[in-house]
Amino acid sequence: MNGTEWAMLFGTLTLMCWMGAGFVAVILDTKYESRNEEMRKGSEVIKLGLTALGLVSAFAMAAAIVLL
Repeated sequence: MNGTEWAMLFGTLTLMCWMGAGFVAVILDTKYESRNEEMRKGSEVIKLGLTALGLVSAFAMAAAIVLL
């Protein structure tokens, strides 16, 4: 695989992670906001993890473009 294909792969992974974080925010935060404190904390951890993974993937995408 060349650099463009790696960049597309990491770009797709970035988009999927950020869409997943948004999905968790919309579904879990609005549904369980007032009822369950543990569910809210769990959704925050999931959102943070998906956002961080998306950020790492975005940097990997930029590195694939530049370096490969």
